[in-house]
Parts: sequence; C-alpha cells; structure tokens
Amino acid sequence: MKTHIRPRRLLYGGAILTLVAAAAVVAVVANRPAAADEPVVKVKTQSGDAPAPAAKDGEPGDHTMFGGTPDRNMVNFRDKFPASKIPSIEDGKFKDEGDVVIKWRADLGSRAYGGPIVAGGKVFVGTNNEYPRNKRDVKKNADGDEEPVDMGILMAFNAGTGSFLWQGVFDKLPSGQVNDWPKEGICATPLTEGDRVYFVTNRCTLVCADVNGRAGGKQGIEKKYKGPTDAAIIWELDMIKDLGVFPHNMTASSPMVVGDIIFLTTANGVDEGHINIPAPQAPSFIAVNKNTGKVVWKRNDPGKKIMHGQWSNPVYAEIGGVRQVIFPGGDGWLHAFKPETGEPIWQFDANPKNAVYELGGSGTKSDFIGTPVVHDGKVYIGVGQDPEHFTGIGHFWCINPAGKTGDISPELVDKVEKGEDGKDKVTGKPNPASGMVWHYGGSDDRKFVPREFHFGRTMSTATIVDGILYISELAGYVHCLDAKTGKKFWQYDLKSSVWGSTYYVDGKIFIAAENGDVFVFKHDKNPQVIDELDNPDAKDRKDFDVKRKAKRAQIEKLYLLSKAEFDAPVRSTPVVANGVLYVMTEKNLYAIAPKGK
Repeated sequence: MKTHIRPRRLLYGGAILTLVAAAAVVAVVANRPAAADEPVVKVKTQSGDAPAPAAKDGEPGDHTMFGGTPDRNMVNFRDKFPASKIPSIEDGKFKDEGDVVIKWRADLGSRAYGGPIVAGGKVFVGTNNEYPRNKRDVKKNADGDEEPVDMGILMAFNAGTGSFLWQGVFDKLPSGQVNDWPKEGICATPLTEGDRVYFVTNRCTLVCADVNGRAGGKQGIEKKYKGPTDAAIIWELDMIKDLGVFPHNMTASSPMVVGDIIFLTTANGVDEGHINIPAPQAPSFIAVNKNTGKVVWKRNDPGKKIMHGQWSNPVYAEIGGVRQVIFPGGDGWLHAFKPETGEPIWQFDANPKNAVYELGGSGTKSDFIGTPVVHDGKVYIGVGQDPEHFTGIGHFWCINPAGKTGDISPELVDKVEKGEDGKDKVTGKPNPASGMVWHYGGSDDRKFVPREFHFGRTMSTATIVDGILYISELAGYVHCLDAKTGKKFWQYDLKSSVWGSTYYVDGKIFIAAENGDVFVFKHDKNPQVIDELDNPDAKDRKDFDVKRKAKRAQIEKLYLLSKAEFDAPVRSTPVVANGVLYVMTEKNLYAIAPKGK
C-alpha cells in the first residue's frame, strides 16, 4: 500500500502574437505612472492557432512553456503517442510489459513541481538540492555527517540520453519559511525561447539564462556559483529588492512571453500570521522586457484584498479583436490588461458575493492556483487554495469578455450588513454587464452524495479539445464537461489528490495523481452522460454505493485505458514532446517512448 504524502506547503507546481503594436509603452503601478527610467518597448504579436516557435536548433514538437502555448490550453495536436498501456514502475523499472519503454531516468532532488520543459534537445525542471550534483553544495551537520545544503535548483538534461548538463543554483532567503519554505526548491515551470531560458527562483527573482549553461566559455553575471556546470545568467530581476514584494512561503509563477515582454505574478502575499499584508502597494502582476530584465509596467490591483498568496500564471489571448493579458489575482478576481501598457480592460470576481474567506481553508471564498485557459474566445478558470487547506466548495467558470470592459462578474454587491459575529455579510445581485457564460460547481444537496458540493477547489488547468473540457480538482476527481454549456458528461475519482492537470495528446488524456498513479483515458468527441453520483432512486446509502460503483465500472470500461503506479508522488503534469512522454515524480524524471521509437 502506498503512503499518501503531502508536503508541508504549497508548491508547484496559443501562439505568440503576429500583429505589431507600434504604440509606446508607459509603465504603470495600479493607475499611476511608474518611474520615468523604466523602458519603452514595442510588443510584437502573432495571432492564430500556430504552435509556439521552436527553440533555436530545436524541434517543432518542443514543449517550451507551461501549457505549451500562451493560451495555456493543455493540449498537444502536433505529436503522436500511439501507446496507451503504461506499466507500473518499481525501483525505476517497468514491472511488466506494455506499449512503451523507458528511454532514460534522471535523478532530481526530493521535491519537483516545475516542468518538465523540452526544447532544443534539452529538458529543464525545477527541484531542490537533496540530490547534490556538486560536492560544493553539501555541508556537515552537527554530527559531522555530510548533508545537502538547502537550495533551489533548475536542472538541465540532455533530452536524448538523460545525461545531466548544468544547473542554476540559488541560496535560500535568510528570512526563512515565511518567504522561502525549507526544502521547497524552484517550484514554477520555466520557459524557453531561442537560446534563453526564463524562470522564477525560490528567492523571488526572475532569471534569464543561457540554455547551454556555461558551455563554450559563457560566464554570465553570476558571481558566486561559477563552476563549469553552473548557469550562465544573462540578467536577474529581484522582485523583493527592486519591487518591494513580500512573497508568502514561496514564489511560483510560470512566466509567459508575448513578443518582447515577459508576464508573471509576483507571489506578493500575507505575513507569517496570515493576517497582515506587509506590502499591499507592491505589484502583484508585472511585465518585463525579456532582453534587459527591466520592468515595463506593474499592477497592484489585489492590494489589500490579497487573501493568502499569489501562485497562479497569466494567460494571453486576442478576444473580440482586443489583445489582452489576463492575471488571476490573490483577491479571487481575474484581471485583464492591455499587454502594451497595463491599462485595465475588465475584471471578474470568481467567487459568489456571499462567499467568505477563512484562515486554514474552512471558508467558502478562494483565490487561484490553476491557470486560466483561453479557447474559442472564452476564458476558463477554477478557484482553489493552498493544498494544505485541502478541498472545499469550488467554482469553475466559462467567461466571454468580448466587447466588455469594467466589472463583468456574475454579481454586483447589493448590500453589506453586519452579522452577529461582527463580520460583514454581503448580498449580491445580478450584474447586467456580466460576462459569465456558464458556471459549474456550487452546493450539491442530492441524497447520499459524499460531499456537499459539485466541484471542489482545484490546482489544475483545463484541457479543451473537440468541444470537450477536462478539469481535475485537488480532491482527485476528473470532470468531463461540455465546453460550450458546462453540462457534465462524467466524473471519475482517482482516489488521490491531484496537483497537476489533464493533458491531451493523440486521442488520449493523461493525468497523474499525488500517490504516483498515472492514468490514461480515451478522449471521446461525443461522451456518454454517466454521473456516478446521480442516483435519485437509491433506497439508502448502501444502495447508492452499489449504483455508484456500477457507474464507475461503466466509465472505466468506456474510457480508462490504463493506470500505472510510479514509485513516488507525482505533483506535475505529464507532457509529450517530439513523441516522448515525460513523467516527473518528486524525485525522478522519466522519458518514456513507444516501442520502436
């Protein structure tokens, strides 16, 4: 029986535009101009469904960013991966025969959430230093024994052989766990473009480095770690020192490049007591010149309304002819801005007005861990919280912001009254300007159902293909919905927490669970409606469970192709690049290929 492992704190865990924006860019903080010495740049953009450009000397099937493209949809239409049976793994080897072989296995640290990214014949992942690659990065403990120095690590491997190439090494912040939780290394997924790799470190810095490390005599600006297998850093933006950000526990935003600008969230959040916000005026969302590391614009819209931290990722799209970058905020709102200037376009409250945030996750109001997806002009997002809070009532939204500005939430505040506990009680009213298309979630009062809500908090990002939407939630349920209407076709309980996302390739849906199980489902353009919890004629709980079990078996027969048990937790999303499946457990990275490839 596998041990269910949950780490102490939260981790991680389209096309680049064609139109050319000729307007000069003005840097802003909220609605105020920023310092005059911040750069003026132009945004070069590409529209359409073309894949992201391959890295320099790379392959068209490279996987260069979180979600693969700036629309963040977890789909891969380029690759073929005909294998569907993946055997279980024990001690790094397959236990029995399947349709695939292990090309290679690489050792990581003891935590891994960021990645994998595959580009230019290399694989990049974020991890910690619990498997030191350099004897320099160990120390002697009180007993005189050697142990790893706690650090954040970005590792680079050869995609063909799995051999270690180089690593970026980053010391822990001296402030400790309030800003940089122990043993949690680099948590966010990096991004590659050409011969550059961009990533966010445990020190709340945005780094641009050479994809080849120090090979060929490259030096970079790094002053402390300058060995032959260290990173060649081109520039580094310190969001604490330069922007006044106070990251809560860790920094975990996966950057996105649009033209010459990198967009990311900053992780600004609450203090150790989870009550005060030390830096409400610090930016939550920033745009940075990818060539220089200079801030182009910045926004602090969540401000004093941040509930906890900010660990989600932005998305880019052109919707209704309007280019926009959309940020999930720590206030539970989506915020859309003009990518060139940071000028606000629209905002969307992803919680009902009567929802209340409570410390420790007992409330009904949430922020975001999952990333928005833009598909067919619609925005899709689910709310979530730090996984330490575990599950609770959740909401998944489909939003159409085309032609809209300002507040496009489903509700507006009607009135605010003081409750008996002295806290504000908010009542909402319909918003005539709402951009909501549909909502999935809310209370579930059906008899004998195992919980009181339809959809729980999620850390996951949606997969949308052929009008079908797949979304997982932290509690381990995978939901299959109609992307146009929100109608549920089926849901399936993986029996373990899910930190990653569903992923489509070659007619199949891959998803990994925290207990190490990797599932492969068959994608169906016309799925059957099989709601295992919809048993209104059940006489009692026992009868309900019998009917539910029968429906689960029906779903498995129709859609479940295989389940593989890996030998360590998986808190990331399996991806396919150039015909190879990459599965990252908390301690190893596997490259898996169909037999004969």
